Amino acid sequence: MQDTPSTPPAAPVVGVHISRGVTPRIPVGGLVIGMGPDGRPTGSATLELQLDTCIHWLEIAVEHLSRAKEIRDELLRQQASGTTNFIALDREFKACVQASVAAATFFEALYAAVLERVPTKPSVKGAKRDQRPARYAVVTEALRQAFGLRKQGTANLRGVLKEVYRFRDEAVHPSAKFSEPIAHPELGVGVERRFVMFSFDSARQLVRAALAFSKILASRDLSSRPKPIQDFAAYLLTVCEPLYVSWEPSFGPLFDPPAA
Repeated sequence: MQDTPSTPPAAPVVGVHISRGVTPRIPVGGLVIGMGPDGRPTGSATLELQLDTCIHWLEIAVEHLSRAKEIRDELLRQQASGTTNFIALDREFKACVQASVAAATFFEALYAAVLERVPTKPSVKGAKRDQRPARYAVVTEALRQAFGLRKQGTANLRGVLKEVYRFRDEAVHPSAKFSEPIAHPELGVGVERRFVMFSFDSARQLVRAALAFSKILASRDLSSRPKPIQDFAAYLLTVCEPLYVSWEPSFGPLFDPPAA
C-alpha cells in the first residue's frame, strides 16, 4: 500500500508583504484602541490591500512583444534562406495575441484604477438608456474625466481605444466562421486573416499605444484633478520609467515626431 502524500502545514503568517502596486489602508472602524484591565492601552487594526495591475499588464505586453519580434526575425531569416518553417508563424501569432490582449487589459486596469480615485462615477454622454455603450467609449470617458482631457486629446484617445478593443474582441471572442484566405505580406502565401491581423507590426502598434498613453495621461497638468489621481499619475510615471527607457532601442520611437 502506497503512502498518501500529506499536505504540508500552512506557514505561519508573520506579517503582510506590500508588493509593488499594492496600497494598504485601514478601513473605517478598523482601528480599535482601548484600555486593558491592567490600565495599559490596547489596540487592534484591520488591514485592507489594493493592487493596481497597470504596470504588470504593460510588462506582460512588452514581454510578449519582445518574443514576437524574435520569432518574426527568425521567420524572415528562414524565408530569406528558402527554408520557411510555418511553425514560426503560429508562434508569432500566439505571442502577438497575448501582447495585444495585455495592451487592452492595461487600459482596463487603468480604468479600474481611476474609478477608485474620482468622486463620481463617469457616464458616457449621449448614451441611450436602453443601449449599452461600447466598451472603448466607457473607458475613454472615464479617462477623460479623470485626467482632464480636452476635445482633441479625447478624440485621439477614443480613436486609439476603438482600435485596441477591436483587436481585444477578436482575440477573446474569436469567430469560428469560414473566410477566404488573405496574402501574408512577407511570406507571399495565403493564410487565415488573423495570422495577418495578429502580426508583430500590429501588436507593436497596440503595445506602443498603451505605453505611450501611460505617459501622456500621467504627464498632464493634474493640479485641478483629485489628489488621489495626482498621486496615482506620479506612481505610474515612476514604475513605467524602465519601460520608457527600454522601448526605443528595441522597438523604435515611443511617440510620433512633431509635425513639420
